[in-house]
Formats: sequence, C-alpha cells, structure tokens
Amino acid sequence: MRLIDRAVKDRYVVINKKKDQLIYLPQGKERKLSNPEEQVELETYVDLIYTYGYPPEKIRVYEKIQIGSSTREADIVVYRDRACKDPLIIVECKKRHISDRVFEDAINQGFSYAAVTNAEYVWVTSGDRHAMYEVWQDAIQERESNQLSRLPRHKEGGRRQGFSLRRSWRWLMRHPILSDTLLYTIVLVLSTVLAAKLAVEYFPQIHRFTRPLWEKHNMDFNWIFNAIVFISSLLSLGFGMFFMRSHQFFATSQSRKRFTYIMIALILFLPAWYVGESMSNPDWWKWVTYEKYRLKGYPTLVYLWPYVKSLPLQVLAIYALIWLMNRRRPT
Repeated sequence: MRLIDRAVKDRYVVINKKKDQLIYLPQGKERKLSNPEEQVELETYVDLIYTYGYPPEKIRVYEKIQIGSSTREADIVVYRDRACKDPLIIVECKKRHISDRVFEDAINQGFSYAAVTNAEYVWVTSGDRHAMYEVWQDAIQERESNQLSRLPRHKEGGRRQGFSLRRSWRWLMRHPILSDTLLYTIVLVLSTVLAAKLAVEYFPQIHRFTRPLWEKHNMDFNWIFNAIVFISSLLSLGFGMFFMRSHQFFATSQSRKRFTYIMIALILFLPAWYVGESMSNPDWWKWVTYEKYRLKGYPTLVYLWPYVKSLPLQVLAIYALIWLMNRRRPT
C-alpha cells in the first residue's frame, strides 16, 4: 500500500479526484490536487507521518510565519509540541524538475523561516531532490557543514541525543575562547592525575627525602598536594608547547620569557592552593586520612578530591588567561 493510500485510509488526508480536491487533516486545509507542487507536498506530508513518525497533530501545512511587518506562509511546519507553539522543522516544497536557482531560493526561504521561528531543521524537497540541514542560529548562512543525510525521527532517543551533542560541539568550536578553555582544562586535569599517581607510587622515596620537613616543620600531605598541582601546571604547559605549538595559549607561553611561563603556572596553581589551604579540613592532610584511603586502594583521592573542588576556580583562571591573550593578539 502506498503511503498516500494509507494516509487516506487513516483519515490524515481526504482526496477527491473528481473535484480536484485535497484536504489535509486534522487542520482541514484544502488545496488543488492537480497542482504539481501540491503533489510533492502531499508526499512529504505523509512521509513525515509514516517514515519519520511525527503525529499529524504536530504537523501544520501552509503555516503563517511573521517576518517583520509581512506575513509569509511556510509549506509545512513540524512542531515539538501538540499545541504547535515550538517549531522544530521547516519544510519547503517545490514541483519536480525545477532549476538549481529556484531550489537554492527555496533553501534560503526555509532558512529565513527557521531564523524567525527558531526551528532546528530545514528540509527542502522537489520530490526528486532533497536538501536537509541543521539550523545554526548563530551562523544562519551556513549551508555546508550543517547538511544532514536525514532528519531526526519523532522521539528518536539516543540518535536524537546525538544530533544535540553534535550541535553543542559545533557551537563550542565556533567560540574559540570556550573551546580553548576546554582543551587546556583537559590537558591540565590529565597532568594532575598523572602527577598524583606518581606521588603515590613514589611516596616512600618522597617521604624519605622530606623526612626532616615532616619532623621539624610539621609537614603534611598538603605540601605534596601543592607540589602536585604546581608541577602539573608546568607539565601541561610544557606538553602544550611541545605538541600543540600552533595553539594560541601554548604559543603565547612559548614566545614569552621564562618568568612569564612560571607566572602562568603560578596563576593556575593559586585556585588549588586556596582550596587546599582554606577550604579543606586540616585533618584531611594527616597520616590517618592517607592510610584510610591507601587501605581502601584509593590513595590518590587524598590529592584528587581537593583538586576537583578547586577545578571550577581553575577553569575560570584558564578562561581569563586565554581571554587576555586573545585581546593582546596582534591584528
């Protein structure tokens, strides 16, 4: 059974060939069946219902769109909600065998509707040609990187989440300071985890070397924590300058004097030092805490848990540094 015949049977459309009449239900919108463009729109309408699974209650045909002081009409609008208040997909239909210029104009028209309605997707079809896009509201002219092979189906679960994740990632990549902050934070966290593991593995040697400090100056594990964070800051900067020289943050560090390099490491160190000194219970840094987690098999938690608490402040410091470096970049 053809999808159109199925739609007639399910009372989603009414077709009267004698009267050249086509009625879309449940809206009751009436059109001429013989119109070539209408035939494409009918096929698209039933495709949205049966192939993509959208309920007819969430689909509106010939929907009015307000653009400035003028009112336009989108061929099909698919909504997220049954109240039809939150547009999801804008669909523009053209008759078969149209020129490339007309098809391109239809794409631009679809994007203009998506821009004012905040819809997420645009589908332009002439029956024999299809163009599907994800709409990037902050890059509304984009027509290449946002092309899709298909639209998300209704309530598509994991795959639908995949669309959202890709959209979030693309948004992040279009904001260099945020993406740079994320990149360096990942490098810094990995460096800290590595330094913490090394501190645990070589603790007997560290303790033997620092025994006078433990005995005469009441040294505790906070000293080792501070050393871990500062060393990880130096390691992450060194890693970035060696493997990521083209990156603005690392390139700036590399081009400056050694003093500036150390100052950047100190700025990244200060949030962790503040949390370790001011916000952690002094008993956390005692032998009893280290022994407790060592017996449980998680001695690195003594260092990593305070670091996790300091991470939001450290991310802010990274963001501020990258922002300042971008402001000072030559134009």
